[in-house]
Amino acid sequence: MGGVRDGYSNFKFFQAFDPFITTDPPAHAGVAVDTQGYETCTFIVNVGDTASAGAMAADDFHQLKLEHYNSVALAWSEVYPSQMIHSVVGQDGAYSALDSGIFQSIISSSDPGGCSTQYVVGYKGPHRLARLYLSGENTPSTMYIAAIAILGLPANWPVNVPV
Repeated sequence: MGGVRDGYSNFKFFQAFDPFITTDPPAHAGVAVDTQGYETCTFIVNVGDTASAGAMAADDFHQLKLEHYNSVALAWSEVYPSQMIHSVVGQDGAYSALDSGIFQSIISSSDPGGCSTQYVVGYKGPHRLARLYLSGENTPSTMYIAAIAILGLPANWPVNVPV
């Protein structure tokens, strides 16, 4: 029988969004995550209940976007879908253009996405720094949100030191 695989040493965990309640309009840049030395980067976003008791107005929504830092242009820019690992990129119509970096639009508190759920997106782009960005249009309901980033497959095997 083989040994048990270690699910701790091969990963690095970062706070990507400190837990907060969105405001109106909710625009919030996440923490920059340095991917150097790791081959994978995954963001896990935890969305709590929205304050609205039902669907928001048709033109009210939250958007979760993935951005990376271009060290040549010295600016944050949207990640293209070809550089994301996610199942619904571009499926939310006009709110999710194919080059917008948006990987999830939350349009209703009664949607599966508006009632305490998680969204996961992987980054496989060419830049060293990546982050999440939350934006909103018009007056979307406030919601609780937090996120972590998990870096995996380190280039160098870590040395575990007991705490």
